[in-house]
Amino acid sequence: MKRKRTNSFNSSQQQQSISSIITGSKSNAAKFYLSEDCWEHVLRLLGNNPLRVDEEDPYKYVSLVSKQFLSITNRLRCYLSVEDHHTPPLLRRLFHRFTNLIILDLSSYNGNLDALLCEISLFPLKITSLDLSDEPMIPAKGLQYFSQKITTLTSLTCSYIHAINYTDLILIADCFPNLEHLALNDCDDISEEGIGHVLRKCCKMTHLNLEGCSDLKMTINIEVPKLKVLELSSTRVNDDALFVISKNCHGIFQLSLNDCDDVTEKGVKHVVENCAQLQEIDLIRCCNVNSDVLASLILSRPSLKNVATPDRYRFSDKEMELLLRQGCNVY
Repeated sequence: MKRKRTNSFNSSQQQQSISSIITGSKSNAAKFYLSEDCWEHVLRLLGNNPLRVDEEDPYKYVSLVSKQFLSITNRLRCYLSVEDHHTPPLLRRLFHRFTNLIILDLSSYNGNLDALLCEISLFPLKITSLDLSDEPMIPAKGLQYFSQKITTLTSLTCSYIHAINYTDLILIADCFPNLEHLALNDCDDISEEGIGHVLRKCCKMTHLNLEGCSDLKMTINIEVPKLKVLELSSTRVNDDALFVISKNCHGIFQLSLNDCDDVTEKGVKHVVENCAQLQEIDLIRCCNVNSDVLASLILSRPSLKNVATPDRYRFSDKEMELLLRQGCNVY
């Protein structure tokens, strides 16, 4: 019986062919390889997509693609909202997983806020923004402990805290002297003395929101050269207060006076004349501002780019032409 002869040439060819396919695959894979830094940049752009209109987590699905993507998206997450009182036992795991958290939202937390802030302070975090809105009162003990451990805070939101008072404002200023953004909108018991203490202590303040503090006249008697955005809608601010503000906060470029009944064209003139960098002003529902002089006031400040005018006011065709030539949008 004859033994069947194997074709060593064909076998060798097959091995070479397989080897070349494997080598080619590796070569092609190498061509399309992206470093982790590149993927991080791509995914960061995905998270910052301005066309995304929903509030869904931008990394929710991409983190399921691979362990590498999960690791990258964990690093990219900078925001954490704590709502349930069952969450504190999980904080260690959360902070270990998300190492670059800088924004902390506690506005919906339904437990002991003092205890939570003390617990959070035990971790080596670099929180820059803290939201305590809608709480019944300022968690004084928790904030004191938090400020001793976390010194990076530059933004604090305390909206809709109706029990906030002068003592609370002193505490905020003393705990967080590096504040740049402070929101106290719709807080009923805010006092001018308390705000004055905050502005004296927090000399880096650039954004101050006092909208809806309905009893506040807000006369700023100290110089605040770094203040850029001032929100005074629905307050009792008047022409005299605006004169003082325009002298002491001459660097303002955005001012909101929506629904301020005590403001007239005289107060608006103080602001326009003294705030050389003014870019936006909101005068909606300022029913006592004389519309006859509004166009000339706007044209006297070339830096103005956006003006929300009192209700029902209409500029003439000639005025609109001059305003458009200046590059100012009016609505």
